[in-house]
Amino acid sequence: MTARTATVVRDGFQYLEGARWYADRLWFSDIPLGTVHTMNADGEVAVAATVDAKPSGLGFTPDGVPLVVTQADNKLRKITADGGTDVVADLAGVATGANDMWVDSQGRAYITQIGYDLFNGADAQPSTMVVVEPDGTVHTAGQGLICPNGVSLSPDGKTLYVAETFTFRLTTFDVAADGSLSNQQIFKQFDKLETDALDGLCVDAAGAIWVTCPFSSEVRRITPDGTVTDIVSTATAGHFVVSCALGGPDGCTLYLCSADTDLERMSNNFEGTARIESVTVDVPRMS
Repeated sequence: MTARTATVVRDGFQYLEGARWYADRLWFSDIPLGTVHTMNADGEVAVAATVDAKPSGLGFTPDGVPLVVTQADNKLRKITADGGTDVVADLAGVATGANDMWVDSQGRAYITQIGYDLFNGADAQPSTMVVVEPDGTVHTAGQGLICPNGVSLSPDGKTLYVAETFTFRLTTFDVAADGSLSNQQIFKQFDKLETDALDGLCVDAAGAIWVTCPFSSEVRRITPDGTVTDIVSTATAGHFVVSCALGGPDGCTLYLCSADTDLERMSNNFEGTARIESVTVDVPRMS
């Protein structure tokens, strides 16, 4: 087991989500502030978009258009050149708390959802994946997911990984050539909520999954056979880590979105402070 500790790159945010590396930039959303940011490898930050609807998951179409999921109104939007957004698809009929997203090479968006009113104390409800086709058609896939959260495809595009937060497990789907999902199964089951709740994830070139564990302030690397090989701790013990992405010039920088908060404070419009942290790892991002 390899253990590392991240260092702080930039602070001054409130609550960050949706980390993705694209076009030599780290992209991420500040949910309560309604902003989508980019950051280069030198730590220089810019605002890519402003949208007053709790932006969260991010992705990119094959021709480079950035997409963002907005939680407050359950919509998939594209970010425009002037820093605004246009609605691509309305998910309100099939999603509650639309959350994270992975966009495949065809422009198909796989979107997760909280599935119930978590922050107002509602009981957990099973939910589904939401899939938006390149033409904007919306449908669902899977069943019985409890707060599906982080999501990514494997390097060969044939497996979709989904982190279920409150059942502390990684679930997989087989992905057909047309993007349809089947054969839902548990890939990795952890032990208990207090240490093993799962949030965001990313996949490296070897097909291993880096998944964030907010309550234990760490990110774990899990190989395709289910072995945990590496653990990265947040720079400050006790901080939540909720999203991660591999990037940097050589693809070996693991970026973390961390937050000084807790579930009660998150219920108060994501009260707290957040920052970007990073650490160098051995295996680069998938191309």
